[in-house]
Amino acid sequence: MPRLNRVIDQLEKGRPAVGAWANNGSLDDLAFVTDAGYDFVFIDNEHTGLDFPTLRLSLQALLNRKRIAEAGSLQAHPTPFVRVTPNAREQNQWALKHTLDLGVYGLIIPVLESVEAAEAAVVACRYPQRRGAQDAEPKGERGWHPHDVAVRYWGVSVEEYTDRADLWPLDPDGEMLLIGIIETVKGAENLPDILKKVKGVGAIMAGAGDLSVDMGLGGNATTAAEVQDVVMETLRVCKQYGVPCATGVRSPEDVELRLEQGFRILTDMPVKSTAVVEHCRRVSAG
Repeated sequence: MPRLNRVIDQLEKGRPAVGAWANNGSLDDLAFVTDAGYDFVFIDNEHTGLDFPTLRLSLQALLNRKRIAEAGSLQAHPTPFVRVTPNAREQNQWALKHTLDLGVYGLIIPVLESVEAAEAAVVACRYPQRRGAQDAEPKGERGWHPHDVAVRYWGVSVEEYTDRADLWPLDPDGEMLLIGIIETVKGAENLPDILKKVKGVGAIMAGAGDLSVDMGLGGNATTAAEVQDVVMETLRVCKQYGVPCATGVRSPEDVELRLEQGFRILTDMPVKSTAVVEHCRRVSAG
């Protein structure tokens, strides 16, 4: 079976993954992201509120039957990820479980600041592994259900979902990607320890907006040199530990700059930025 998670597929092939943000419930924006050909979509459920029925509807809006038929594959294109409502400091395991149970292929955890928070997110996203599995640790704590909505959304059997719904690259065959956002000075300072000690965090996002607020600069994320210095330090640490780093782009020039710097996951901001769509699609195709 080919890769189900298109972002992991792109990264394993040495290609960047490009996508866009959309608010939970913004069906027109979600349809646009799908039809535009982005690799993934980051669905925001942090600032739009904790709404699981709407999230389930949002995931349906990403299905494009023509693309599925032409590809002849179950790969999710675009692959949906959700920025969850609780931040990493809260460690609300149940919210992560319910989000995954709807069929998303990974989570974006806001305000990742510590080893303990990263470890809590990892175990919340994993099922306990089969006996003898080489990647059994850390032992997962995600609750299992044989009639999960996620099984139907992925288009696989219960057994296949149980085996493949694990965190990449901790599990090389896993189809889930856990992304932590570094958006405070504390998080940036602790990132080396997080990536050194915690296996299962598959990517890191440099969250310049909240970082600028945390630094007392009131949202001045794009022009404040000291904010961009932290963003670049985040990228440097990610490179050191071989972890893909994500950031936002707003123009074709941004795309080229961030790729040259070494970012491997790019998010178009805002959605429907048509000047970036075609450029991103060419970049994704290699």
